[in-house]
Amino acid sequence: MSNSSPPLQTKLLQRAKNSDEFNLYVAGIEWDLIEPIVIEDRDDMRSEKKWSELLEPYYHQVTNLITFCRRLPVTLLADDVGLGKTISAGLVISELMARGRVTKILIVCPKLLMFQWMEELETKFGISSVIATGRDLIKATPPRELGAVITTYDSARLHLEKISDVGYEMLILDEAHKLRNLYGVDPPPKRAVRFKQALEDRLFKYVLMLTATPIQNRLWDIYSLVDLLTTARGHENPFGNPGIFARRFIADAKTKARQLVPSMKDEFRSIVYGYMSRVRRADANLYFPERTVQLHKVTPTPDELKLIDIIAEPIQKLNRLAQISILQALTSSPHALSAQLKNMARNKTIPESLSLDVSAVVDNMSDSAKLKGLSTLIYKLEAERPDDWRLVIFTGRRETQTTIEEFLGKRNITCGLINGDSGLRNQETIAQFKQKPPDIHVIVSTEAGAEGINLQAANVLVNYDLPWNPMIVEQRVGRIQRLASEHAKVSIFNIILSNTFEEYIVARLMEKLQMASQAIGDVEAMLEASGLDEDENGSVDFEEMVRRLVVDSLAGKDVETATKTASESISKAKLKLEEEQINISSMLGSMGDPSEFGPRCPSLPKLDRSMDICSFVLTAKKNFGSKLTPQPEGVYLCELDDEKESIYFEEKSNGRIDGVLYAQGTTAFERLVSKVISNRLHDVKDLDLDLESDTHQAVQNWISKFGGDFKKKETTKVWNCFSGMALVRVRSTVAHDSYERLVKVECLDQDHRVEIKPKSLKSLGELIDGPLETGVVPDLLAEKAMLDEGIDEFCRFYNERMVQEVAAAGSDLRKKKKLEDEFTPRVEMSLVGLAGAMNRQIQMDVSYNIDSTFEYKSTIQIVPSKKEVIEAPDLFKCESTGKTVPYDCLAICDISGHRVLRHLLVSSEESGRKALPQYIVTCSLSGRKILSDEVEKSSITGELVSKSLLKTSALSGKQAEPNFFGRCEFTDSEVLEDELEVSQISGKKYRKDEQLQSVVSKKTGHKKEFIFCSETGQPLLSTESETCELTKKIVVPGLLETCEVSNKRVLPAKLEKSAFSGKKALKKYFVSSSISDARLLEKEAVRSVNGNFCSPVEAKKCSWSDRECHPDDLKVCNLTGLPIYIEYVTRKKPSQLEPLVDLLGSIRRTIDKEEIWAVVAEKSSTILKMKGSRVDSAFLSPDKQKLAVCMEVKMWLGLKIRYAGFIFLIKDEEVIGKISLGRREKGNWLVENSQS
Repeated sequence: MSNSSPPLQTKLLQRAKNSDEFNLYVAGIEWDLIEPIVIEDRDDMRSEKKWSELLEPYYHQVTNLITFCRRLPVTLLADDVGLGKTISAGLVISELMARGRVTKILIVCPKLLMFQWMEELETKFGISSVIATGRDLIKATPPRELGAVITTYDSARLHLEKISDVGYEMLILDEAHKLRNLYGVDPPPKRAVRFKQALEDRLFKYVLMLTATPIQNRLWDIYSLVDLLTTARGHENPFGNPGIFARRFIADAKTKARQLVPSMKDEFRSIVYGYMSRVRRADANLYFPERTVQLHKVTPTPDELKLIDIIAEPIQKLNRLAQISILQALTSSPHALSAQLKNMARNKTIPESLSLDVSAVVDNMSDSAKLKGLSTLIYKLEAERPDDWRLVIFTGRRETQTTIEEFLGKRNITCGLINGDSGLRNQETIAQFKQKPPDIHVIVSTEAGAEGINLQAANVLVNYDLPWNPMIVEQRVGRIQRLASEHAKVSIFNIILSNTFEEYIVARLMEKLQMASQAIGDVEAMLEASGLDEDENGSVDFEEMVRRLVVDSLAGKDVETATKTASESISKAKLKLEEEQINISSMLGSMGDPSEFGPRCPSLPKLDRSMDICSFVLTAKKNFGSKLTPQPEGVYLCELDDEKESIYFEEKSNGRIDGVLYAQGTTAFERLVSKVISNRLHDVKDLDLDLESDTHQAVQNWISKFGGDFKKKETTKVWNCFSGMALVRVRSTVAHDSYERLVKVECLDQDHRVEIKPKSLKSLGELIDGPLETGVVPDLLAEKAMLDEGIDEFCRFYNERMVQEVAAAGSDLRKKKKLEDEFTPRVEMSLVGLAGAMNRQIQMDVSYNIDSTFEYKSTIQIVPSKKEVIEAPDLFKCESTGKTVPYDCLAICDISGHRVLRHLLVSSEESGRKALPQYIVTCSLSGRKILSDEVEKSSITGELVSKSLLKTSALSGKQAEPNFFGRCEFTDSEVLEDELEVSQISGKKYRKDEQLQSVVSKKTGHKKEFIFCSETGQPLLSTESETCELTKKIVVPGLLETCEVSNKRVLPAKLEKSAFSGKKALKKYFVSSSISDARLLEKEAVRSVNGNFCSPVEAKKCSWSDRECHPDDLKVCNLTGLPIYIEYVTRKKPSQLEPLVDLLGSIRRTIDKEEIWAVVAEKSSTILKMKGSRVDSAFLSPDKQKLAVCMEVKMWLGLKIRYAGFIFLIKDEEVIGKISLGRREKGNWLVENSQS
């Protein structure tokens, strides 16, 4: 719950006449509080008094109610058949009505179940209802203030929009599986679509769905139901969309959908039980008696056969309703038939002659065959259990009931009647029937009389006539065959006339249906599965089928085939439903403990009311002036202004009492409560009866304690104070539930104290306009009220529900917001009463004299009602005079520290500080009177001078008069004149402690006039310095050196010395030798084509160009064996002098230096030792000193020609390096050998 408290609402409070009236008012509020829909166990139920004498619900039915309340506002109950879902629903309805949450309920069910619902609600819960179908539904309303309208699915589908204004708060969908085809079929039924839309539109605050078969044919059934439930709750379907559901959960074909993916079973059940509650028969641990159904055939008398013949032809011409009435009367008894026809003849429905013909036969008849058959059954029962036998006989006709009574009476068989007119006699009859041994052995009952009747003392039932509506037959059997019966089995005897349509058609089909229903436990499901349920879409129901078969039989038609087909359809339906029950149990298993789903149920404090209903009502009546006279049986006669009424407080099981019932939930009681609390009351006493006198007396008493003389008083503040109890009505609300608590907050006057304007001071009147008027602090009340454990727990539960519900909305932000709004508790509170006392606290300034001369003033607070001063200055002793006086009359001497009367102290003319006279001195400079600790002796003159007038030297800290001070022109600090010097640089004055001297010129001055060498740190003048051109640092003269490349003056550390030339220059001009790592100037170094450097002494000469080269750039020519600069050799390996290769390959044909070719040929031939050679071509080197020579050499007498290549040094006329010899072949020269 949020830490912040909502604002406290307040209204006018009227003074109660006395404490008794106020206590009555409090009790009225307690009875008016809204109780939450929170039930932990049966003790929390509020509706039990309504049905406790009519019903004893089973544990699982109470659990269903608890589950619904925990899962508000929507739940599906899917208990196994036979476990009384209608009772569970009735408990829910009754509880919501008892708590004032619903008044009008719409119940939608199959047509067959409408009357069962009507009966169950009335007889077991006292809830009235009305059946409305078709257009009647539009204007239908419950017959009483609280009640239900019962209709069919198709009627509701057609008119849901039109009935939205009726104000139904709750919707119950019985047999909700009828909406199962919302998915898995195309298109979905209009009925399912329309109900989904109604749920999505939130037409009903509460929704309860019931079904015993959540899965009938396919998994799409449960998907559709969960989709309806999630729609009603504003959730996203946790199964996902239909496609996702099919992929994740359906193991067989999507259209078949009968098998669940085994690995998804746990998740499937978890999702289902998040919305559905289910109790299996095995889990309920309830015994259900076994049923045996027997046909008791009797041979019809000739007169009975004659009656059949008489009506056989005329009945063919009558309408459907007339046919049913006559045929059912015929199978009941001759007297019933005669009475039916006489009535119809009077109404001109049939010819009078038909009635006369029947009457003529009946009037002369003896006992009928059925009466004789009944006596046989009775004698058999009597023989088996002579003293303790019981029998219940059902008939649909009063004439037949009377006939049976007369028949049994003649045979001295004790018999009692139950019918709609018997009233109180019915209860007496049942009581005699239940006696051990019974005073009455036989009960003969009609349908109308048996509504709500429990006849399970018997275990034998006779259907003297068989209704064609299977549900009526089941209701008859249900009177004796009940859960947890003391009988192991019940026997059902259907008396029928043999060899008539009653045996061949009615009894045959009904017996089949009864036995199948016993196995399945659900007649409606059986009829639906066999195609014999009427769904308002034109299909034929069971009753209509029987009518048609009987009428056709009487017309002489062959109905054997049709009857057999109907019988077989019932058998097939039984097998189908048994399979479905197995399938449901397999898929859904057991739900387990329903409390494990969702947040923990709130544990709310028990409401302890100060008065019970009887005490409250009687006290209230007396308070309003009524005279009360006790009467027998807890009744009171109430008289007021010549009006009389009898009032009572508990309903009696043996009948109503004439008078008005006052019980929780009754209109009379609620009206009385409303009347009692119509005006908000208070019981607050004002303790300040004589405010002025009490205040003055308290002041005088206080002044007298220290011997002062009163002068005057003035009120400065007033507080209204309250002590007692505040009643705060706190309500926490969500969309579908709310909870109220009457929180009694104890108030103490030190907490509840409200300041008002002194001019507003007045006595408390009859009406309190707001809490501040009494001193109550609303915020504090609200804060205390919010600590109530009940409200806190209620909010905790619904906040946890809110988180759960919002998460279930998935990604739909609109749904999330709506659910957050619906489930977030909203708390409001109002002040509804006060009881206690109010008084004032007054703060005033009181003036008085001490020593009859000096006037003092103190602030004190007074409680006039107690004539007490609750807050005032403490009394202390004056350390000068010894008198005891109020603390605020004293002040501290700032020199001695003594606390003395204020008028004894003298103020400093400078600071205003105070001290006794002996501590006052005169300033020699200003002449003012000041305190002794406010002066100091001058360091120059030695006089006492005010500290505020003295100056302090910033250099020495000495103090003196201002005229002895000078100012440093550099720091602006003040020092004594003898602490200043004059600068030799600027002529300005400066303080001595900040003097410096130049290391260059030796001049002195203030430190701000100097700069400092960055290398030595020595001071010098800016005009005396040099600046490094590289770093810009300032240094003393003589430290810088010159770069021999750039001529810049720089710090020595920034220069480097060449290893080759010894020159000094900036480091950026140096490179490193890749051979020796020696450092030298770049312009001195030899650079390789790859960017490496070497010193000149490390360089090598190219044999071709005579160029100085970096060793890395020289390649040895494999033709000449000489080192050649990389520029002149071939790119491909091996390295060869490129001009020579071109000459040998005849690529180049230059004839440089032709004039010396003869010398070249001569010198080279000598080396080759071959004559007849000549120079073919020659190419001059870049330095003009060498020739690359290609020479033709003839061998083998000129038969073989080879070409020699070499380098010839012109100056020395000699070959250098090797001579390579080879041949030319296809434009290439191929080396064969070489000679040095």
